Amino acid sequence: MICDILIKYNDLYKEMLRILDRKQLADGIFFSKITDGRYKTNRISITFYTDFKDEQRADYAILPYILTDSCRKYPNLTRLTEKYSDLYGASVSDNLGCSFDSRSMTFSISCIDDRYTLEGERLEQECCELLLDCLLDPKTEGDGFEKETVDIMRQELIDAIASVKGDKRCYAAQQGAMAAFPGEPCGLPANGTIEQAQAVTPQSAYTAWKEMLRHGRIEIFAAGCSDFSVSERILSERLSGISRGDVYPLSPKVSTLKPDVFRTVENCQMQQAILRMYFKAPKMTDRYAGALLSLILGGMSTSRFFTNIREKQSLCYYCSSYSNRFKKTITVYAGVDPANLAKTERAVMTEFMNICMKGVTEEELEHAKLDLTENARAVYDSAGAISSWYSSQITDPEMLTPEKFIEGVKQVTAQRVMEACRLYSLDTVYTLSPEEVR
Repeated sequence: MICDILIKYNDLYKEMLRILDRKQLADGIFFSKITDGRYKTNRISITFYTDFKDEQRADYAILPYILTDSCRKYPNLTRLTEKYSDLYGASVSDNLGCSFDSRSMTFSISCIDDRYTLEGERLEQECCELLLDCLLDPKTEGDGFEKETVDIMRQELIDAIASVKGDKRCYAAQQGAMAAFPGEPCGLPANGTIEQAQAVTPQSAYTAWKEMLRHGRIEIFAAGCSDFSVSERILSERLSGISRGDVYPLSPKVSTLKPDVFRTVENCQMQQAILRMYFKAPKMTDRYAGALLSLILGGMSTSRFFTNIREKQSLCYYCSSYSNRFKKTITVYAGVDPANLAKTERAVMTEFMNICMKGVTEEELEHAKLDLTENARAVYDSAGAISSWYSSQITDPEMLTPEKFIEGVKQVTAQRVMEACRLYSLDTVYTLSPEEVR
């Protein structure tokens, strides 16, 4: 009896440690932490959300290259790398994208916890300071960044933009999004165009950096085995020194449905074709049923697309789908022999119509629920995953723990999945096809 009570108390204690602790440090600056004693490392990420201005895409896109290459205290990559080595191999990463209809730039640093250092080094404090040094105190020349640094990073950005054309799946995803979401931030490549990148100057990049600091919504997530009281103090002190103006508001918008299905074909030197179909449901409100629907259609190894279109009919090399709950969309993508393009599109539509008319089986529903449940539980596997879990919910009325999300998934019925499917309409069909096919 006592043993059972202790086990139950221990499980409850662990669960309490995982709960998100979130507070506002200043206007538009939020600090969230998740402490879990199972981790041996700590991770601090700082995300800036800014307006997705088309003409400034490259000016913002070059910032991760510049800000993670050096800072005033460590003026070149060699010195900075040496510092990482001194911090037991700490590492910094960056990510540029579009989230919540905003440009998002995330800078993260990871290190082992102070308890596991050899001589009691204060790694959390040093890593937090180092990350802020890179973001707040880069090398500058007058009212711009160093010309030599910008010249090097500009070419790296140009190379990154150009490389997308070489990866046909990535290129199809980029061009398909432009067709499906015209005029929306998610329809624009975050890196900008080669022409925009070529036009970046030390001054224009510096201006973007100053705007990022002054107007960006700043979200900080700290996850690991620390209580992060040291990091909170440092972040609060240093970020409070930033001159802030009107903070960019986060307001994700539902993607509008086109009056008629838009179809576009682009030819390219390749062997197989890539088909991308975009379905939109502006009136969708059932996040759980929508997620399960996408899995049943094409999000798992037992999905209808895989079983019926790829395996039984042999119409494509692969066929999958994923959903975006903010845009209320399901995207279907397939690698297809050009001769089977029309058949594959009809087969995808047939699977949608079958669920609309006949619903899904209990077996399909249980497989999808198990998949979502396991994925939700897996976010505790790493500090990065649990940070991403909560950071994806910053605009929601309530941030759900994985456990609460799982409870919501369990309540979904086959009827709800069928009703969710009926809300979707085909919006855009993009095809990347070999040049000889017209």
